[in-house]
Amino acid sequence: MTEAAPVRPWPVASWIGVLNAYSPVGEPTEARLRTLRRNHVVSEGVQEAVHEAGGRLGGKVSLFCELNIDAAVLSRRGDSTSADLYRNASTALEGRLRQLLTEHRVRPAELVRPSEPRSRAAWHVLHTFSDAVTDARAGLPPVPDEDVVPGVLAAQVGKWVRFVTGEGSSHYDLPWDMVRAAGLSIGDPAVFCRELLPNSNVILRLRAGLRLEPSNLLGASDEGTSPLERRARQPVDPAMRAALLETLAADEPLVKRITG
Repeated sequence: MTEAAPVRPWPVASWIGVLNAYSPVGEPTEARLRTLRRNHVVSEGVQEAVHEAGGRLGGKVSLFCELNIDAAVLSRRGDSTSADLYRNASTALEGRLRQLLTEHRVRPAELVRPSEPRSRAAWHVLHTFSDAVTDARAGLPPVPDEDVVPGVLAAQVGKWVRFVTGEGSSHYDLPWDMVRAAGLSIGDPAVFCRELLPNSNVILRLRAGLRLEPSNLLGASDEGTSPLERRARQPVDPAMRAALLETLAADEPLVKRITG
């Protein structure tokens, strides 16, 4: 049996995702983001100005190395030493990301929304940057009391979405609102995080995932194809498809909930 392509966390995060990791119950605002930057909780990120028709400035796109999410969690817990390590690693990695964007002529906005179609060059940048993030994470202390489960969003049943783990041996039923808030849709790879607090409460986070595909598929040219055609051509991992079909074929009620 062919092994399923592994799923990693999406290597970049939005400023809202970073803020939600730092304060899950607070309203994310750019003012609060500036405060976190000023207090050296998170890195500066990568920004791109957005221009409207006629050339007028219409705002900006900001994205961050996904290690900032861990830096925010650790800072919230009071572990400033580990948080600084994650933030410093993010700063160095964002320098590498800027180089990749320039070398491959990819705009930061192409990396933000996981469910949207993107060019092969953008996929190459994402996978190359993901490798760099994974290498950096290996040298950092693990985030304690956090369970990180990679998998795929398999199907919607009512107000629930079945999340199948990467091995296909287990699943969780997640609220549809959680999936929608993460900007994800059915069929997307994802990472489900459960953070255990000292008072025994649990913080649940759903993040986009990046499925690692063979490098030869990512290197193919897509010049002259439309965005929808590029999305349709994205390969579906056969082992993951088989695991999904086996899980969904089981005639059992959806009783396994997010608490496991």
